[in-house]
Amino acid sequence: MKKLLFIIVVALSLFSCQNYATKYHVMTNNDSISNAYLIGDGYVGHIYKGADASKLYDIYGESNVRILKENDESAKNDTTGHFERYYVYDTDNSLLFIASASQNNKQIERIVVRSKKFRTINNIGLGSTVAQIREAYPALSVIESDDKVSIFLPSIETYFAVHKSSIAGYDPNFIADISIDSIRQNYEPKSMIVNWFANDAEMFSPRFWKEILRTIIIWSLKELPSIIFLILLFIGLLKFKHLLIKRVKKVAIDRATKDESRDTNEAIKRINTISKISHQVGGIVLWCIFILMLLAKINIDLGPLLASAGIVGFAIGFGAQELVRDYISGFFVLLEDQIRTGDMAIINDVTGLVEKIELRTITLRDPSGVVHVFQNGKINSLANMTKEWSATVLEIGVAYKEDIDNVMRVMREVGDIMSSETAYEDNMLNSVEVLGLDQFGDSAIIIKALIKTRPMQQWAIKREYQRRLKIAFDERGIEIPFPHLSIYAGEATKPFPVELESKTEKK
Repeated sequence: MKKLLFIIVVALSLFSCQNYATKYHVMTNNDSISNAYLIGDGYVGHIYKGADASKLYDIYGESNVRILKENDESAKNDTTGHFERYYVYDTDNSLLFIASASQNNKQIERIVVRSKKFRTINNIGLGSTVAQIREAYPALSVIESDDKVSIFLPSIETYFAVHKSSIAGYDPNFIADISIDSIRQNYEPKSMIVNWFANDAEMFSPRFWKEILRTIIIWSLKELPSIIFLILLFIGLLKFKHLLIKRVKKVAIDRATKDESRDTNEAIKRINTISKISHQVGGIVLWCIFILMLLAKINIDLGPLLASAGIVGFAIGFGAQELVRDYISGFFVLLEDQIRTGDMAIINDVTGLVEKIELRTITLRDPSGVVHVFQNGKINSLANMTKEWSATVLEIGVAYKEDIDNVMRVMREVGDIMSSETAYEDNMLNSVEVLGLDQFGDSAIIIKALIKTRPMQQWAIKREYQRRLKIAFDERGIEIPFPHLSIYAGEATKPFPVELESKTEKK
């Protein structure tokens, strides 16, 4: 169980890292940047690279996110037709940024910053001058396109649009490389854009692993402690469940032992059976609660999951009617106390010792050591040979010439002596009950007797009683007949009794 728990936690933790990164990236404020939404390598404020556009509603609230309608003028000017624009506002109804997401995968690929609240870790944002940008990010480049010039910061995939009028000596007819020195250093770019390009080509690059490491560190500091607490709480509850059931079982056994009106062995059987079922059911309940809480902790929406589980369960119910029948039958077997662990039972004409009772199956081991597993829903006949008390029926055959009353008297005497001995008085609920002459056999008359015993003791009592009865019959000359053949020689009138052998010849 511990290995299974470890595997589940590791798998869900890895998933949680990514899910956390897309939803709960926390901004890091410092003294110089108060109340700022930080922009870094792969994140803008609470939004992380690769986030789904639907996360905007979770982070900023549905009332603060407005998607661009198709009939908007700005939509008409969008010639690409491949993006949806999301306008995100703060609580003061001030526009924070515009996010563009691909219509295919809904992932945010472009963020146009509109608020000065967004600053980089180096305190750069809207309102910063070219000189400040240059000082904070020396590894920048100037990119010229048909309609604009941009200062590109590759470390954070951010562009600052520069109006061409701010470039000293700019001549559109003369093609030349534009340097950062040619841009007026006190110029404040009016546009700040973060472009998140697909990073498939960057797989296994240092930057890729840097992103992974940073995500893991942030997740470990924010979410891992609570998940560890949840795991420790779950393990503690499992231990508590085990100790609680063990304690209740001990108290129940003590009370059953002190209660003289109840059979202690029978009570212990039922207590053992119920305790095992309680362990299983309690474990299933705790596991279900733990998994649901863990899924909620790693930001998985449980509503659709539970709804889907209900639909799937309803569908499976039709295809698994036999399984449902097994569980229902098993429940009533336990409720009605039909059979307990340790009983000797006959199930579907198979006799054996009950080793395990579960809600779906019953495990039986026959005298030969063969294990039989029966589905509760397929048990057609169940006979419990050891519930509350057991009995053994004796059919004793004696010769026709014997005195029946004397034979019955001897049988009672042997039973009385045996039941009065310390070794047997606890296991024999009464002395031998001689029922009388039961039938006339081919070579013997059959006298039937009954001995009531404690559960599981009938066979040992029967064997010992028959041993003593044979000795008593021999001492009193009472004949126990056996098959034999009488052979007549010539005109003799008296037969010669001869034991039945394989090579007997007639004369």
